[in-house]
Amino acid sequence: MKAVIKRGRVKTVSNGVLITRFGRGYSKNELVQSGVTNIHVARKRKIPVDPLRKTSHVENIEQLKTFLGKETTGTTRKLKQKTVRKSTK
Repeated sequence: MKAVIKRGRVKTVSNGVLITRFGRGYSKNELVQSGVTNIHVARKRKIPVDPLRKTSHVENIEQLKTFLGKETTGTTRKLKQKTVRKSTK
């Protein structure tokens, strides 16, 4: 079974009360701080990305680091070597 990551947390203040909820995804800054430098790689790994968010929260960065740590410790596949055909001309 594939590991599923939750969406990033967003904090807002409404009437003087701090509210935390799940956002659409993680910000670019959170991805970079957790070790993912390319957004396309994050999307291929099924990590939700919110391009409009500018904030970064420590909870989201820690969650990404643990998810990426679990993902890399999984099984690894051996790459097949390509065979080169010689031309007979």
